[in-house]
Amino acid sequence: QVAEAVAQPLLETRRVTLVAGGNGDIGVSRLPGEILDVVTRLPAAVEALTGVSVTQVRPSPLRDVG
Repeated sequence: QVAEAVAQPLLETRRVTLVAGGNGDIGVSRLPGEILDVVTRLPAAVEALTGVSVTQVRPSPLRDVG
């Protein structure tokens, strides 16, 4: 779900300009790695900003309300 949320804005993107430092992939082949990097860093960033560890937060189970 996190990867989907990070990638969602790309669905409406018409043009992407990537700047490479000379090491590793260049061009469009670099994009999946960039998305993975954002997803990997996201839990630490959320914890630093909020004090909440997203790896320890679990949604409560759904109850049958019938």
